[in-house]
Amino acid sequence: MKTRWLAPMTLALLSLGSGWTTRASAQEAEVLNNKLIFAVMVNQIFNEGDLSLVDALMAKDVTNNGSPLGRDGFKAMVKDLRMSTPQFRLTVDDVVTQGARVIGRVTQTAGGTSASRIILLRIEGGLVQEHWSWVDQPGSAPPFGLRAAAVPPSAASAN
Repeated sequence: MKTRWLAPMTLALLSLGSGWTTRASAQEAEVLNNKLIFAVMVNQIFNEGDLSLVDALMAKDVTNNGSPLGRDGFKAMVKDLRMSTPQFRLTVDDVVTQGARVIGRVTQTAGGTSASRIILLRIEGGLVQEHWSWVDQPGSAPPFGLRAAAVPPSAASAN
């Protein structure tokens, strides 16, 4: 009799009975959903100019860099950016999520130049509540009180 399935099946049944699978699956789904919202915002709204998605993905009172903007203001911001910046394009380099926050490093290209930017979204209930964006420059202070990671003394003295 083969019993290779016994240990995995027991673990699955114990996990199911404890609710662990449900909570883990829900957290995983939220992370994936938030990353998807980030990707759609960058690729469809900013890059393609599909402003109809703003109503589906943004809260009615969405803010931009801490200032009230609302959906119509967000649409106007994207439209103005795309009209004033020739060949505007964002490319996602890295994305990290933690709870309701998604932070991504993107490369912005426009008019033959490129710059690294950081975009931070706070997403609740499947809607972007806050949008933050700033240029990622070495030595520049990030907004709203974030601090750069401290370099351990042993690493600093090794340089």
